[in-house]
Amino acid sequence: MRGRYFRTIYEIARKDLIVETRSKQTINAAFVFAFLIIVVFSFVFGERVEDRDILARGALWLAVVFGGAVGLSHAVALEGQNEAIEGLLLAPVDRSAIYLGKVISAAILIGFISLLSLFFVGIFLGYAFEADSLLLLALVVPLVAIGFSAVGVLLSMLMLHSPLQESLLPVLLIPLVIPVILSGTALTQVDIATANAFEWLQILLVYDLLVLIVGWMTFEYVVEE
Repeated sequence: MRGRYFRTIYEIARKDLIVETRSKQTINAAFVFAFLIIVVFSFVFGERVEDRDILARGALWLAVVFGGAVGLSHAVALEGQNEAIEGLLLAPVDRSAIYLGKVISAAILIGFISLLSLFFVGIFLGYAFEADSLLLLALVVPLVAIGFSAVGVLLSMLMLHSPLQESLLPVLLIPLVIPVILSGTALTQVDIATANAFEWLQILLVYDLLVLIVGWMTFEYVVEE
């Protein structure tokens, strides 16, 4: 039974990633949005903000958050086409496994957007994160992606049939992922102390755990609505 549950999670995540690899709609939308945010930061604040660290961190996480929101909106919208989500929910599998599979695929998407944003920051803002910061980012980005996706998938499914989904999702999502944004911004400081880094990591881990549990417990009721 447990093996079937994990197999379902794997197959859902695999299906979503295959669909995205073939269509590229979600990646393209998120790519353009993240790119535009960093380019705007470069032209508007590039010469006015002296602290390049603050500028780079702000541009990076804004690109990840808004690019991720747009990406999630497009990804879940695909499930609404031709009633695909209805067919998925009719499958004789635990719906919480569907939720976890979608969180994993969305987290991979957010991670990819983060890498693209990091690249754009280096190109357009002329800022290179130090080796220590990059090592910490390798830990922070997956945690941020999981927390962001856990909330984003639930909200996207809740608004799947709403005509205002794409405009409402960022409005509802961003206030709920403030702990993720604050943690990510704090943990990418150049001179962050070890003790402070540990505290922010704890906040991020606790947040991820809480939203995953809430999503796992409520997903079935959300999709039934």
